[in-house]
Amino acid sequence: MVFNFLKKHFGSEKDSGGTDSRQQAVAHEGYTIVPTPKQHKDGWTTEGLIEREVDGEIESRHFIRAETHMERDQAISHTIMKGRRIIDEERRMNPDHSD
Repeated sequence: MVFNFLKKHFGSEKDSGGTDSRQQAVAHEGYTIVPTPKQHKDGWTTEGLIEREVDGEIESRHFIRAETHMERDQAISHTIMKGRRIIDEERRMNPDHSD
């Protein structure tokens, strides 16, 4: 039971049905979007990381959306699109924090 909890929360992407998600990472406006979809009974999640380097350190934020997809590739494409939208909206709302 404890092992399953640890595996669920600290397991690799392979454990959740994915491969190395860094291979699908894309750059956008000085940020990196890393899709991290996970497979659940209702399909693949739309989720990922938005990362950027600040003062030599990598800042990373996780995002997840309600949409699910039947195919992993669809989830990756949609996650990248959503990540770009999040970055663009944030840059419009906070122009002083743009790079």
